[in-house]
Amino acid sequence: MKECNVCRVLSRRNFLGQAGYGLGALALMDPILGTVASTFAQTSRGTGNLLVLCELNGGFDVLSFLAPFRNAVYRSKRPVLALTEEDVTPLPDNNEYGINTMFPFFSQLYSQGQLAIVQQVAYPDANGSHFESQEIYQYGVRDLKGTGVAGTSWYERLRRSYFDEPFGVLDTRTIGDPRRYGYPDNTYRRAAQDAFGRLAQLEKARTASQSAVAEAYERIDVRGAELRTRTESFESTGEHRGEFHRAAMLASADLGTQIIKLSYGGFDTHGEQDTANQELFPRVNNHFAQFVADLQMLGLWERACICFYSEFGRRNEENGSPGTDHGHGGHIMLAGPGVRGGLHGQAVTSADLNEDSLPYYVDFRAVFGTCIREWLGFNPDPIFKIGGETFDDSVGSSLFA
Repeated sequence: MKECNVCRVLSRRNFLGQAGYGLGALALMDPILGTVASTFAQTSRGTGNLLVLCELNGGFDVLSFLAPFRNAVYRSKRPVLALTEEDVTPLPDNNEYGINTMFPFFSQLYSQGQLAIVQQVAYPDANGSHFESQEIYQYGVRDLKGTGVAGTSWYERLRRSYFDEPFGVLDTRTIGDPRRYGYPDNTYRRAAQDAFGRLAQLEKARTASQSAVAEAYERIDVRGAELRTRTESFESTGEHRGEFHRAAMLASADLGTQIIKLSYGGFDTHGEQDTANQELFPRVNNHFAQFVADLQMLGLWERACICFYSEFGRRNEENGSPGTDHGHGGHIMLAGPGVRGGLHGQAVTSADLNEDSLPYYVDFRAVFGTCIREWLGFNPDPIFKIGGETFDDSVGSSLFA
């Protein structure tokens, strides 16, 4: 991919250097990141591939996505919600499983060998809290209090360690519509530019607080202008919108981005799950299909991998609502031309279905770590194995071709 002007001129490394900062300051502010940066920073530029993280917030019910529809235990646990043969597209390589017909594009990718499903993924010591479980997946550690990650997501630690560029990681939730990113109201724009612009010129005797404000000014004004300019002419190949549409806009900007983060919510389906899924499932499927079409139009699909995950799965047995309550193990789906398609992880057995919820056999960090190592080309160990954290980092099979 060609190097963009803004990445050369506005690299965070150059900006901090001009302000009198560097890895030494980073170590003072955050010992964990300082150690990682001094040891691993800039050791590799990686593959230049794109990893898109799609979080399905609320606890995605994987048994309504990939159903062991012929299993008698599954049917007995869900007399109302169990998917039948008419509700699924059986997998071409394992007709004991079927993908919900509300996910036709996922089924298409699977049949093309471009969808990998890692089964029964989670983390040790199940936690039924949405908030804490989402933090565990965001920060990449199980012990939130004992690792000292200072509230820094694992993908932000990865950026700072290996590709410390201002647009290296972009989150659709914090950016919103990139064509409007920056000052939301022109009323105060000129005054803010003048005040922050004068502060940015203070090269000497700048306090840490002043430097932080100056960096915020650069991010909002200078970088914001670049982001707006690079995305204003984007035109999707279809009418579907949503967070995947914003992700396509960010991908089109050609700003050296290696990770795009987005999320879809609403998957906490304790009641009337069938009704909720009739809206939720087609929306994700259709927005994702449009995103792939846009990436193909941009010439980016061949080097893209999209990772779908949720903070936990749901119970095996339906409740009386009818819906399903918070569970534990779930599935992670990886999509793209570079993945090794098919089923991975531990197959769902009758014994697993007889549990309250699916157990976990694969640590989520093993999946993320494999994406980092095999797709992005970086070493994931300093990102996840910190503060005494240990876990089995094996998925059991290669996830990429």
